[in-house]
Amino acid sequence: MPAQELSIWIELLKAVPSVVTAVTAVVGVAIAARGLHKWRAETIGKRKAELAEEVVADFYEARDILNAARSPGSLGHEGTTREKAAWETEQDTRILNAYFTTAERLFNKEEFFAQFYARRYRFAAHFGVEAAKPYDDLHKIYAHVVVAVRMLIGTYRQRSEGSLPENRRRWEESIGWAVTEDDKIPSRLDAIVEDIEKICRPAIQEAAKTVRL
Repeated sequence: MPAQELSIWIELLKAVPSVVTAVTAVVGVAIAARGLHKWRAETIGKRKAELAEEVVADFYEARDILNAARSPGSLGHEGTTREKAAWETEQDTRILNAYFTTAERLFNKEEFFAQFYARRYRFAAHFGVEAAKPYDDLHKIYAHVVVAVRMLIGTYRQRSEGSLPENRRRWEESIGWAVTEDDKIPSRLDAIVEDIEKICRPAIQEAAKTVRL
């Protein structure tokens, strides 16, 4: 073998370790990047699933709170946080406190509802703004019930004059009094819970599938 050709082979052999090292490094980086991407996806998926579970549980509880608040039965001390007016008779106070009981039950859950609505922003960030619509739907029912209580109390003295009979009937139905078969609030609450379940269940199931794998 000519000396010049031998020299070339020697130089090539010297370069082999460097090439192998470089290739190994590139392959290692690619494997690491792929592993990091998978880990990141799994971590995000896990956090999304955990949030979804919390949100579904929140809606279950919110539905129960609203249904319980509209229960016509009350304990003796309920409604007494309402500020009493000077003109009230004992019977007036009893009726007005009974009206206020529905709102009072909701106000007593103020801390829960504060956390409930605060979680909405994280939920919208993970699932999209449109997916947070059930929060708005539930808030409308909450506000509808509280407004009905306020209207019943605010227009109470007009009752003796026979005014607003139809409105008062609707307001009483809204707070759970004189409920008829047309009471739509429980079914609306059930529909809201079903909507949030449809949004959250895929994320929960996907995370469970990843754990099994």
